[in-house]
This record gives sequence, C-alpha cells and structure tokens, in this order.
Amino acid sequence: MESWKMPEKDLSTNELVRRAMSEARLLAKAELLHAKVELAEEVRAARASGIFVGGGAALALVGLALLFVAGAAALALPMWAGALIGAGVAFVLAAVLGAVGWTKLPKKPMRHTLERMSMDLEELRQHIELTKH
Repeated sequence: MESWKMPEKDLSTNELVRRAMSEARLLAKAELLHAKVELAEEVRAARASGIFVGGGAALALVGLALLFVAGAAALALPMWAGALIGAGVAFVLAAVLGAVGWTKLPKKPMRHTLERMSMDLEELRQHIELTKH
C-alpha cells in the first residue's frame, strides 16, 4: 500500500517526515502562486490610484498657475474673477481626484496571503501536536 493512502498512525517517523516535507513543499508552491496573484492585483490597484493622484497633482499645478494669473490680473476685475473661479474649480477637481486615488491605495499589502500563511502555520502546529501524541 502507498504511504499516501495509509493512516498516519501506521506510518514510520521517516515516512511521516517525508510526507510532511512533501506537503510543506506543495503548500509553499501554492502560497507563492497566491502571493503572485495578490501582488499583481495590488499593482493594478496602485497603478489606477497613481493615475488619479497624478491627475489631481496636475490639476493642482494648473490651479496654482491660475492663482498666479489671478494675482497678476487683480487690477482688471473681470479677468481676475474669471481666473479665480477657474483656479477654484481646478482645486476642487484636484481634491476629488486626489481623494479617489488615496482611497484606492491598498491599506494592508498582501493581506490575503498573510492571512493564509498564518492559518497554514497554525494548521501545521496542530498537525505536529497531533503526530506527537
């Protein structure tokens, strides 16, 4: 009978260690695959977030430039008022884009992988405890 089909209590210590090492290897490969997938998802989210933050930063620069124009044209009231309104709109859009980008940033990188790894470690500890008895 193959050792994979035998109950653990019927296996020798050497076979138990070999089985545990094989399972640990499989688990490590699975965790690596999960980590790669999760990292790819987080990179996509960070890229999207970067686009929003970059857009917000660009509009903030436009707003700053419009404020300078407004300051320079302060003597001519209609042009000054138009530039000031334009700057206000640019700053509001910059704030909205920056806020959207900030909320899309991953708060805890690779959270799912870390949770799975801690569960796997706990399961391994319990498995070791059971084989000791």
